[in-house]
Amino acid sequence: MNVWGDLALVVLALLAVVAVGSWVPTVHDRVEQLPWWLVAFVPAGLLGLAGLFASGMTGVPSHEIRVLAVVLSVAVAISGGEPVTHAILRGAGESGIPDITRPVAPAPTPLPGEGADGGTSSGPAAPPGTPGTPGPDGGAFAGTGARSSPSGGDPLSGMASGRGLPGAGGLPAGAPGAARSITGTETPRRPGRVRTGRPVLRGGAWIGVLERAAIASCLLVGYGEGVAVVLAVKGLGRYPDLRASGAAERFIIGTFVSLLWAGGAAGIGLLLR
Repeated sequence: MNVWGDLALVVLALLAVVAVGSWVPTVHDRVEQLPWWLVAFVPAGLLGLAGLFASGMTGVPSHEIRVLAVVLSVAVAISGGEPVTHAILRGAGESGIPDITRPVAPAPTPLPGEGADGGTSSGPAAPPGTPGTPGPDGGAFAGTGARSSPSGGDPLSGMASGRGLPGAGGLPAGAPGAARSITGTETPRRPGRVRTGRPVLRGGAWIGVLERAAIASCLLVGYGEGVAVVLAVKGLGRYPDLRASGAAERFIIGTFVSLLWAGGAAGIGLLLR
């Protein structure tokens, strides 16, 4: 084994250390702040450089070197694929492919009388004193004809306290929004695209770890048919989730990136054996 093989091992070891360190929560959060192309292409370039060094190796390495090469290639395949795959998915989401990384729910249907921007529909102005119309001082006439006081008090809260109801705005104490004035100055959220609370393709990071470990192992032992088995099992397991918005695109992109990364790392291990 000559200097080229040693350089390939050094690059693999560097990639393994950086990849394992990226799983630390604090480091992972910092990586998420970097541009997606930097997180994706720098490790890919180092992996290609290690492959270039490994291809120039001459001679037969010792048994210890071969074991080290296999261990490093598997470690790089397993741990390095997650940040690269996630970065590619971020890039796909930022390049105009909708709902890849942040699936959203459809816009809610406006209520009758509301415009497209969440305000009231245009029409003839209602005379002062009509329920729901603004008063001269910016207050709103309630259905009972009451009006917000000049001091900024909440008429609904006053009505609630007058009737002995606890909480602001007539809401029971402890209820969500009980401490918030119903007619306060907060700007209501305009209708539009909102995030859903349920992410698509849950458990993708750990499934990707097992997928890359299985692919790298199959390639290193010379069982290439096992790669097809791994992909078939993953596809069957994910089939019910592919109906969600953006799930199919995320599945295809993530699977291809994970497969290419694991195959490249395993290929370097084969060259160094």
